[in-house]
Amino acid sequence: MAILSAYVIEPQVVFLAYLRQILAEAGLTVVATSNQIDGRDIAAHDPAAIFVDLDFFDRGGPNALCKIRQVTRSAAVIAFSGSDDPTYAASCYISGADALISKRDGEESVVSSLRQALAVAPSAN
Repeated sequence: MAILSAYVIEPQVVFLAYLRQILAEAGLTVVATSNQIDGRDIAAHDPAAIFVDLDFFDRGGPNALCKIRQVTRSAAVIAFSGSDDPTYAASCYISGADALISKRDGEESVVSSLRQALAVAPSAN
């Protein structure tokens, strides 16, 4: 599997080391991180994947995903959330997520979900 570049949007810096490890296991190397959606920075790094923790956006995850999709159409957008509401999940996919991964899943499941999302995302092919 080829190593792909990833941009991580995670407001809680304490989780970045863990996320880097999980993403590396799935074949992604983190090229940049941010605690907010920074369109210019995302465009400058042109990542193959954007990993975004949706639980910390004031206007909600789906709005954050729409904003990310305005910046990039080609990157795989992988959303990470603690919500298990199917309506919320559907709105995330409609808003631009290629995958929605649950924070409640164990590490192996998260890695497996990442690999699966990258296999079907347009930018990964």
